[in-house]
Amino acid sequence: MIPARALASWVVLADFRLARAEFYRDFAEMYQRNEAMVSFLEGEIANAGLTRQRSRARALRIVLNRHQGGDHASRVSHLLEGVVPRSDGLLLAAVDRAVDKPQALRALADAIDKQQRMLRVMVTYAALPAVTLPICFALIALLGRVILVIDDATPVYAQEALWEGMNGWARAIALFAQAWGAQMVLALAFALGAVLWSLPRWRGAARLRVEGWPIYGLYRDFQAGLLFSSMAMMLKTGETLQGSIDDVTQRASPWMRWHLGRVVDALEENPTGTIDAFRRGLLSAHLLSRAATLNRSSTSFSDVLIQLGTTEGERVLARVKRAAVIANFALVGLFGSVATFMGIASMTVPGTFASLMEPSNLMTLRAMYDARHSTP
Repeated sequence: MIPARALASWVVLADFRLARAEFYRDFAEMYQRNEAMVSFLEGEIANAGLTRQRSRARALRIVLNRHQGGDHASRVSHLLEGVVPRSDGLLLAAVDRAVDKPQALRALADAIDKQQRMLRVMVTYAALPAVTLPICFALIALLGRVILVIDDATPVYAQEALWEGMNGWARAIALFAQAWGAQMVLALAFALGAVLWSLPRWRGAARLRVEGWPIYGLYRDFQAGLLFSSMAMMLKTGETLQGSIDDVTQRASPWMRWHLGRVVDALEENPTGTIDAFRRGLLSAHLLSRAATLNRSSTSFSDVLIQLGTTEGERVLARVKRAAVIANFALVGLFGSVATFMGIASMTVPGTFASLMEPSNLMTLRAMYDARHSTP
C-alpha cells in the first residue's frame, strides 16, 4: 500500500504537476536572465503565496531545499526528482546535458503540452464507453424483462403470432440476457481487462498482427505521439538519434522496448534505412507515410522526428483522435445497437400484444391453435 505521507504529498503536488509546463518556461526565463536560482525560487514561492497556489509553493520549497543542500545543486533532474512525474526524468536528464538550457526547457514544456493534449484526448474518448456501456447493459436487461413479462402473460395459442419477425429476435435476446447476462458482463469485463493489461506488455509476431485493431491501434498511435514529442525534445538539445532511442528505451514499457529494439536492430543492419527501420510495426501506415514525405526534403531522419514531434503535432493528434473514434465505435457500437433494437422492440411488442388480445383475434388464434393440435 502507498504510505499516507507519500499519498498526501502526491495530492498536494497534483496541481503543480498538471501545470508543470508553465514552470519549465519560467525556469527557462530564469536561465536566460541569468537570475540566481535561490532568488528565483524564493521570489516564486512568495508569488505562489500571493496567488494562493499551494501546490506550486510546496513544489518550489522542495526544489529550494534541495538546491541549498549542496549535492548536485545545479542538476535540474536532481532538483525536480519526485516533484514532477517520473516520466519527465528522462527529458530532464537531456536538459542537464544541453548546452542551451533555456531552449531545452522550452522544448520540454512544448513536449509536455503535446503529451497532455494527447492524454486529454484519450481520457475524453475513454469516458464515452465508460458511461455508455453500463447504460446499454442496464437498458438491455430492463427492456428484456418487460418483454419476458409480456411473454408470460400471452396465452400459448397467441405466442406464435406475437413472436414473429423482429419481436422473436427481441425475445431471444431477452432470454439470453436473463440466462447469461451476468456471465457475459463478467466475461467482457475480464476480456477488456486482459486487453488493457496486454497493451504495454504483449510482444511478438502475434502482436504485430493486431496492431491495427481498434484498441491496439489507438494505443500504438498514442505511444508513437508520446515518443515523437520526447525524441524531438532530446534531438533539439543535441542528442543523436541512436542516443535518443537508447535513452527512451531505458524507461519505456516492455512493448515500446521491444519495438525500439527492432528499430535498433534494423539500423545496425542498414544505418541509412531509417524509414524501413520504423516500418517494422511501431508506426501506423498514415504516420509512416507522413514520415516518408518529410524525409524526402529533410537533411536527416532526426529532423523528421523533430518535425513529427513539434510542427506535425496536430497531424499526430488527429491520428490519435481518429483511432479513438474507431475504438469507441467498436466498443459502443455493438451494445448501443442492441440496446436501440430492444428499445424499438419494447414498443412493437406491446402494440402487437394489444392487437392480438382483441376478442375477435383471440378467438381466431384459439381456433387455429386447436386445429393444429387436435388429434385426427
